[in-house]
Amino acid sequence: MVVSPNKTRAPYLRSYGFDPDVVFDVGVANGTPWLYRSFPNARFVLIDPQEDCAERVRTKGHLQDFHFHAAALGANAGVATLNIPYSESKQEHAMASLKVRTDKLAQSFVRQKAVEVPVKPLDEIAVAYPGRAGLKLDTEGFELEAIAGAAETLKRCEFVILEMSVSPRFEGVGVPSALVSHLADAGLQLRDVLNIGAGPGKKAHPRYLDVLFTRWAS
Repeated sequence: MVVSPNKTRAPYLRSYGFDPDVVFDVGVANGTPWLYRSFPNARFVLIDPQEDCAERVRTKGHLQDFHFHAAALGANAGVATLNIPYSESKQEHAMASLKVRTDKLAQSFVRQKAVEVPVKPLDEIAVAYPGRAGLKLDTEGFELEAIAGAAETLKRCEFVILEMSVSPRFEGVGVPSALVSHLADAGLQLRDVLNIGAGPGKKAHPRYLDVLFTRWAS
Protein backbone atom coordinates (compact mmCIF):
# COMPACT_ATOMS: atom_id res chain seq x y z
CA MET A 1 0.00 0.00 0.00
CA VAL A 2 1.11 3.57 -0.69
CA VAL A 3 -0.13 6.94 0.48
CA SER A 4 -1.19 9.36 -2.25
CA PRO A 5 -2.47 12.95 -2.02
CA ASN A 6 -6.17 13.77 -2.22
CA LYS A 7 -6.32 15.60 -5.54
CA THR A 8 -10.08 16.15 -5.77
CA ARG A 9 -9.97 19.30 -3.69
CA ALA A 10 -9.94 23.00 -4.48
CA PRO A 11 -6.36 23.92 -3.40
CA TYR A 12 -4.90 21.20 -5.61
CA LEU A 13 -6.86 22.15 -8.71
CA ARG A 14 -6.18 25.87 -8.18
CA SER A 15 -2.44 25.11 -8.07
CA TYR A 16 -2.53 24.65 -11.86
CA GLY A 17 -3.35 28.33 -12.27
CA PHE A 18 -6.57 27.97 -14.26
CA ASP A 19 -8.72 31.09 -14.58
CA PRO A 20 -11.92 30.10 -16.43
CA ASP A 21 -14.80 32.49 -17.05
CA VAL A 22 -17.25 29.59 -17.17
CA VAL A 23 -17.14 26.01 -15.89
CA PHE A 24 -19.40 23.29 -17.26
CA ASP A 25 -20.24 20.52 -14.78
CA VAL A 26 -21.63 17.67 -16.89
CA GLY A 27 -23.05 14.69 -15.02
CA VAL A 28 -24.07 16.56 -11.90
CA ALA A 29 -25.72 13.89 -9.72
CA ASN A 30 -25.43 15.47 -6.24
CA GLY A 31 -22.96 18.16 -7.28
CA THR A 32 -19.18 18.59 -7.36
CA PRO A 33 -18.41 20.91 -4.41
CA TRP A 34 -14.61 20.78 -4.70
CA LEU A 35 -14.90 21.97 -8.31
CA TYR A 36 -17.19 24.84 -7.33
CA ARG A 37 -14.85 25.95 -4.55
CA SER A 38 -11.92 25.96 -6.98
CA PHE A 39 -13.28 28.84 -9.05
CA PRO A 40 -15.37 31.20 -6.90
CA ASN A 41 -15.39 33.90 -9.60
CA ALA A 42 -16.48 31.68 -12.50
CA ARG A 43 -19.98 31.21 -13.86
CA PHE A 44 -21.18 27.62 -13.43
CA VAL A 45 -23.34 25.78 -15.92
CA LEU A 46 -24.65 22.41 -14.69
CA ILE A 47 -25.87 19.84 -17.22
CA ASP A 48 -27.63 16.57 -16.36
CA PRO A 49 -30.68 14.75 -17.80
CA GLN A 50 -32.03 14.18 -14.27
CA GLU A 51 -34.06 17.32 -13.63
CA ASP A 52 -33.94 17.06 -9.82
CA CYS A 53 -30.15 17.46 -9.77
CA ALA A 54 -30.41 21.25 -9.60
CA GLU A 55 -32.56 21.15 -6.47
CA ARG A 56 -30.24 18.63 -4.79
CA VAL A 57 -27.23 20.89 -5.40
CA ARG A 58 -29.07 23.87 -3.89
CA THR A 59 -30.49 21.90 -0.95
CA LYS A 60 -27.08 20.52 -0.02
CA GLY A 61 -25.65 24.04 -0.11
CA HIS A 62 -22.98 23.19 -2.69
CA LEU A 63 -23.83 26.04 -5.06
CA GLN A 64 -26.66 28.56 -5.32
CA ASP A 65 -25.86 30.70 -8.38
CA PHE A 66 -25.75 28.57 -11.52
CA HIS A 67 -27.53 27.82 -14.77
CA PHE A 68 -28.97 24.33 -15.21
CA HIS A 69 -29.78 22.41 -18.41
CA ALA A 70 -31.80 19.19 -18.12
CA ALA A 71 -30.25 17.25 -20.97
CA ALA A 72 -27.76 14.52 -21.76
CA LEU A 73 -24.80 15.33 -24.00
CA GLY A 74 -24.03 13.58 -27.26
CA ALA A 75 -22.63 14.10 -30.73
CA ASN A 76 -26.02 15.12 -32.13
CA ALA A 77 -29.37 16.38 -30.87
CA GLY A 78 -32.04 13.75 -30.28
CA VAL A 79 -33.59 11.52 -27.63
CA ALA A 80 -32.04 8.61 -25.72
CA THR A 81 -32.89 6.17 -22.93
CA LEU A 82 -31.37 6.90 -19.53
CA ASN A 83 -31.03 3.86 -17.25
CA ILE A 84 -31.41 4.88 -13.59
CA PRO A 85 -30.43 2.14 -11.09
CA TYR A 86 -31.81 1.59 -7.59
CA SER A 87 -30.06 -0.03 -4.65
CA GLU A 88 -31.89 -1.45 -1.64
CA SER A 89 -31.95 1.97 0.02
CA LYS A 90 -32.15 4.63 -2.68
CA GLN A 91 -32.05 5.80 -6.27
CA GLU A 92 -28.43 5.86 -7.42
CA HIS A 93 -28.37 9.19 -9.28
CA ALA A 94 -24.62 9.16 -9.88
CA MET A 95 -24.75 5.81 -11.69
CA ALA A 96 -27.45 6.68 -14.23
CA SER A 97 -26.19 6.02 -17.74
CA LEU A 98 -27.19 6.12 -21.40
CA LYS A 99 -25.35 2.82 -21.77
CA VAL A 100 -26.09 -0.63 -20.37
CA ARG A 101 -23.86 -1.44 -17.40
CA THR A 102 -22.10 -4.81 -17.64
CA ASP A 103 -19.70 -4.84 -14.69
CA LYS A 104 -20.24 -6.58 -11.34
CA LEU A 105 -21.69 -3.42 -9.86
CA ALA A 106 -24.81 -3.94 -11.95
CA GLN A 107 -25.56 -7.08 -9.92
CA SER A 108 -26.03 -4.97 -6.79
CA PHE A 109 -29.00 -3.06 -8.21
CA VAL A 110 -32.47 -4.22 -7.20
CA ARG A 111 -34.11 -2.63 -10.25
CA GLN A 112 -33.64 -0.01 -12.96
CA LYS A 113 -35.91 2.65 -14.38
CA ALA A 114 -35.64 3.61 -18.05
CA VAL A 115 -36.65 7.15 -19.01
CA GLU A 116 -36.48 9.03 -22.30
CA VAL A 117 -34.31 12.15 -22.09
CA PRO A 118 -33.28 14.88 -24.55
CA VAL A 119 -29.75 14.79 -25.95
CA LYS A 120 -27.89 17.92 -27.05
CA PRO A 121 -24.33 18.65 -28.21
CA LEU A 122 -22.36 20.64 -25.65
CA ASP A 123 -21.55 23.19 -28.37
CA GLU A 124 -25.26 23.99 -28.67
CA ILE A 125 -25.48 24.83 -24.96
CA ALA A 126 -22.04 26.38 -24.48
CA VAL A 127 -22.38 29.00 -27.22
CA ALA A 128 -24.46 31.08 -24.78
CA TYR A 129 -21.55 31.16 -22.29
CA PRO A 130 -18.48 32.79 -23.91
CA GLY A 131 -14.97 33.11 -22.55
CA ARG A 132 -12.29 30.81 -21.18
CA ALA A 133 -13.85 27.51 -20.17
CA GLY A 134 -13.35 24.54 -17.90
CA LEU A 135 -15.15 21.23 -18.33
CA LYS A 136 -15.87 18.40 -15.89
CA LEU A 137 -17.45 15.38 -17.55
CA ASP A 138 -18.80 12.29 -15.76
CA THR A 139 -21.41 10.54 -17.90
CA GLU A 140 -20.97 6.90 -16.87
CA GLY A 141 -19.46 5.52 -20.07
CA PHE A 142 -20.85 8.13 -22.49
CA GLU A 143 -17.83 10.46 -22.34
CA LEU A 144 -16.59 9.82 -25.88
CA GLU A 145 -19.99 10.59 -27.38
CA ALA A 146 -20.28 13.74 -25.28
CA ILE A 147 -16.84 14.95 -26.35
CA ALA A 148 -17.79 14.38 -29.99
CA GLY A 149 -20.38 17.14 -29.68
CA ALA A 150 -18.01 19.63 -28.08
CA ALA A 151 -15.51 20.50 -30.83
CA GLU A 152 -15.94 24.28 -30.56
CA THR A 153 -16.14 24.31 -26.76
CA LEU A 154 -12.92 22.30 -26.42
CA LYS A 155 -11.05 24.98 -28.38
CA ARG A 156 -11.50 27.39 -25.46
CA CYS A 157 -11.15 24.93 -22.58
CA GLU A 158 -8.25 25.54 -20.21
CA PHE A 159 -8.85 22.14 -18.71
CA VAL A 160 -11.03 19.04 -19.00
CA ILE A 161 -11.64 16.64 -16.12
CA LEU A 162 -13.37 13.45 -17.12
CA GLU A 163 -14.11 9.96 -15.93
CA MET A 164 -12.29 7.60 -18.29
CA SER A 165 -13.22 3.93 -18.21
CA VAL A 166 -10.17 1.65 -18.16
CA SER A 167 -12.26 -1.52 -18.05
CA PRO A 168 -15.32 -2.48 -20.15
CA ARG A 169 -17.93 -1.39 -17.59
CA PHE A 170 -20.65 -0.71 -20.16
CA GLU A 171 -21.77 -2.07 -23.51
CA GLY A 172 -19.99 -0.20 -26.29
CA VAL A 173 -17.95 2.05 -24.01
CA GLY A 174 -15.20 3.99 -25.79
CA VAL A 175 -11.64 2.75 -25.27
CA PRO A 176 -9.29 5.03 -23.29
CA SER A 177 -7.01 5.73 -26.27
CA ALA A 178 -9.95 7.12 -28.26
CA LEU A 179 -10.66 9.71 -25.58
CA VAL A 180 -6.99 10.65 -25.25
CA SER A 181 -6.67 10.98 -29.03
CA HIS A 182 -9.82 13.06 -29.38
CA LEU A 183 -8.71 15.51 -26.69
CA ALA A 184 -5.17 15.65 -28.11
CA ASP A 185 -6.65 16.71 -31.45
CA ALA A 186 -8.26 19.61 -29.55
CA GLY A 187 -4.88 20.61 -28.07
CA LEU A 188 -5.50 19.08 -24.63
CA GLN A 189 -2.97 16.68 -23.15
CA LEU A 190 -3.27 14.16 -20.31
CA ARG A 191 -1.57 15.77 -17.32
CA ASP A 192 -2.79 14.17 -14.09
CA VAL A 193 -4.82 11.36 -12.55
CA LEU A 194 -6.98 12.89 -9.83
CA ASN A 195 -8.69 9.72 -8.61
CA ILE A 196 -8.71 5.97 -9.28
CA GLY A 197 -11.92 3.99 -9.05
CA ALA A 198 -10.69 0.55 -8.05
CA GLY A 199 -12.73 -2.60 -8.29
CA PRO A 200 -13.54 -4.98 -5.43
CA GLY A 201 -11.41 -7.93 -4.38
CA LYS A 202 -7.73 -8.52 -3.75
CA LYS A 203 -6.59 -7.55 -7.25
CA ALA A 204 -8.60 -4.28 -7.20
CA HIS A 205 -7.96 -3.56 -10.88
CA PRO A 206 -9.05 0.02 -11.68
CA ARG A 207 -12.47 0.48 -13.27
CA TYR A 208 -12.02 4.13 -14.17
CA LEU A 209 -9.70 7.10 -13.75
CA ASP A 210 -10.68 10.72 -13.11
CA VAL A 211 -8.20 12.36 -15.46
CA LEU A 212 -7.12 15.97 -15.94
CA PHE A 213 -6.30 17.27 -19.43
CA THR A 214 -4.74 20.72 -19.99
CA ARG A 215 -2.98 22.79 -22.62
CA TRP A 216 0.64 21.62 -22.79
CA ALA A 217 1.97 25.08 -21.99
CA SER A 218 -0.15 25.34 -18.82
